[in-house]
Amino acid sequence: MLIFLGGLIAYIIIGDLLSNRLKNPNENPYAYELNEYEEIDPSMIKYSEVKRIGLNIPDPKGIASYKDRLGIAYKNHLQVIDTTGVELYRKSINAQVTCISYSHEGVIYLGCQDHVELFDENGNTIQKWDTISHNAIITSIAVNDNSVFVANAGNQEVLIYNFDGEIINSFDGKSRVESEFGFIIPSPYFDVAVDPDNELWVANTGLHYVENYTKNGALRAYWGESSFTVEGFTGCCNPAHFTILSNGAFVTSEKGVVRIKVYLPSGELDCVVAAPDKFEKDSEAPDLTSDPFGRIYALDMTKKMIRVFERNII
Repeated sequence: MLIFLGGLIAYIIIGDLLSNRLKNPNENPYAYELNEYEEIDPSMIKYSEVKRIGLNIPDPKGIASYKDRLGIAYKNHLQVIDTTGVELYRKSINAQVTCISYSHEGVIYLGCQDHVELFDENGNTIQKWDTISHNAIITSIAVNDNSVFVANAGNQEVLIYNFDGEIINSFDGKSRVESEFGFIIPSPYFDVAVDPDNELWVANTGLHYVENYTKNGALRAYWGESSFTVEGFTGCCNPAHFTILSNGAFVTSEKGVVRIKVYLPSGELDCVVAAPDKFEKDSEAPDLTSDPFGRIYALDMTKKMIRVFERNII
């Protein structure tokens, strides 16, 4: 709570200070410059972009990896390619697709706005789960050995399913000291992921936290801060997307000041993967996935490509 309020106060103060420099009276008096926060110390950038894979289907929405495969969700399509970019198959989806995830066994889970659809490795339909509600907005899915976790930004909740598609629990993030606060999701960026120990992590974007929950929805731990500096997250709702590497480190992407960073499992900033100057102005925050070798795959929805990053060898 204090961190959140501190971020808001800093936002207002900086906006007021910078407004005094404006010379055009027609400009927004509360506008603020983020240029100085877009500059990254080169010594902090410890990844290099090694490959780009162009996409030829409109409206990419999400990416997930399984072994040597990448699944890409588009507004009305599912595409699977290998990590060199060779297409294995594509199929049209009769629904508005919003996100994608793989299980440990290679089952594809597609978030389709208000319900989930499952496909096998060859794209054959396995199941179509029931509609959640008329105002559901599924933004992310994560699967561990026991459950399927579905982030529903429409109701600001995480739903827990069994593998038969039955909802066995749900929670709204209010298991904290400040019980009046739960998940604060100002826009449809609400990501979930499972770490190597099968534990669930959730991006509480309005508070700029990444939070760890038990299978029953009890808050166990969290990290993150509201800050204009590279160590923290800024804007209304970040991190927009995140994934977890095989060593337990977090990879995050942000909207507004678009950048990709790596945090240690403890939540401390490790390094920068891609600085803001790697992206076009007003780019969407890239969705993220990784492979067992630590390569990071960023879905650049603005440029309609997958960008592959590898850690520099020291």
